[in-house]
Amino acid sequence: GIKVTGTPIIDVDGMIEKKQDGSIEITYNNTTHRNRQRFTVAHELSHYLLGHLDNSHKMLRDPRKNFSSDNYDIREVEANNLAAKLLMPKETLEHLAYTLGHTDIDDLSSILEVSTAALHYRLKNLGMI
Repeated sequence: GIKVTGTPIIDVDGMIEKKQDGSIEITYNNTTHRNRQRFTVAHELSHYLLGHLDNSHKMLRDPRKNFSSDNYDIREVEANNLAAKLLMPKETLEHLAYTLGHTDIDDLSSILEVSTAALHYRLKNLGMI
């Protein structure tokens, strides 16, 4: 039931908003790379799933810096971690790497349609590299 829209956005990669009627809308910058768009949508969805939208935060806007591993805002860290889990599940990564022999990061990132940076960070967090 969440509306997802791609549109050119200045200064942000994505945002999520709780409308007055209670509906939820995710907007992502459709001028970025497809892999970036996928991660952005997963990140915004994660804000929703984690309960980050509330009466005091009806809209969250995410500039590029919010997706950085150097960002220490707890809501952004949580949204990034859940987005990584949604797009790169541990079981899938283990199957691809250990069962099917896909160990090249470029190969894996292409299969999963994520950036090599996001994949590297996820593999490192899982202790796979």
